Amino acid sequence: MLKVFSRVLDEDAAAGKTPPQRILDAGCGVGVIGICAAGAISAVAPQVYIRAQDRDELARLVTLHNAAKNGIPASALEAHTEPLLAGPGRWDYILSNIPAKAGMPVLEDFVRRSAGLLNPDGKVILVVVHTLADLFREQITASAELVLEQKGSGHNVFVYTGTKNKEQRTEDKGAVFLERYSFYARAVATSVIEKIPVSIETIHGAGGFDEPGGAVLAMAKLITRIGLEKLAIDNGPLLVHEPDQGFFPCFLLQYFTTNQHEPSLILSGRNILGLEAARHNTGAAAIVPVADLQLGKTALLEAAGGQPYALIAAFPELLPQSSLPKEVDQLAALWDALPPLLVTNGIFLVAFGSSDAERFDRRKPPGFTRLGSIKRDGFRALAYRYC
Repeated sequence: MLKVFSRVLDEDAAAGKTPPQRILDAGCGVGVIGICAAGAISAVAPQVYIRAQDRDELARLVTLHNAAKNGIPASALEAHTEPLLAGPGRWDYILSNIPAKAGMPVLEDFVRRSAGLLNPDGKVILVVVHTLADLFREQITASAELVLEQKGSGHNVFVYTGTKNKEQRTEDKGAVFLERYSFYARAVATSVIEKIPVSIETIHGAGGFDEPGGAVLAMAKLITRIGLEKLAIDNGPLLVHEPDQGFFPCFLLQYFTTNQHEPSLILSGRNILGLEAARHNTGAAAIVPVADLQLGKTALLEAAGGQPYALIAAFPELLPQSSLPKEVDQLAALWDALPPLLVTNGIFLVAFGSSDAERFDRRKPPGFTRLGSIKRDGFRALAYRYC
């Protein structure tokens, strides 16, 4: 893709065209494409602005880190946790190494929307795996003007401009997620969790399955075993961290509502699409994209109006320890994040794979009392009271 991008830049410069000022890196990952674009263009267009976007909050943070490491100023590159092609304005270039697993309706919609978001003479440069090449070629020739197709060993790069259809789609900025991005809708999934029926609408690009996983089932069983009388929820909101698409928070709300409680719910996690799905399914008061609870402490307290939480239920996504420096202890960092987030006598629920759960429990610091533990299908759920 970068070879084609360089070629297109050179051709535009040779034709005397104004250097691009606004570039969208759609699905930025760790920021390679946007950073390369900034480095290539800033010398001839010092006012270049690049918006890097990814559904993963961790990707946003890493993109900003890598941009700074490569000397790209914040004025030249911003990173956002958002769906593909979100954001204001139109673009001179849209660059995307589009994720093949985004979901077929999302992939098909990408061409139509991207072509409609270009400035005059703007271009989309898109790289896809060979297995998707025929699909994208068909979509491009139907909705836009195909300028170039370059075949590589495992990928095809497409360059296209404009839109053949004068009626360009617009977004209702006040609409809820699935009204604005209806093509993300995937299926309705139903299940019974601890005798409570739960139904959710799933979307493309979000984690989780069409039925609750072992961690969710273990956590739900632990909650019902502990019982409502030990779960103090009257003095603060609830937080569910990494809710996938909503099975567990839906169960949690129904469990408390059945027992004549109506707590306020806030959702947090890395994947903005999963958070939007879970908010759609639960009616949560707020969603907060955070890479983990430690990094997200300030934002989580702000979302709750400055007050700590009565109950936090977390399904942490641990990074492979082999990829981290030896001094990094993710489990200890999770414990460190909790005191400012929990009210006195608040409850912390967490589910891991069994081996991680054992290591986490061994690191329990003073001030936390274990209330219970349940193993199920290779997962272990733990409950603690913060004193």
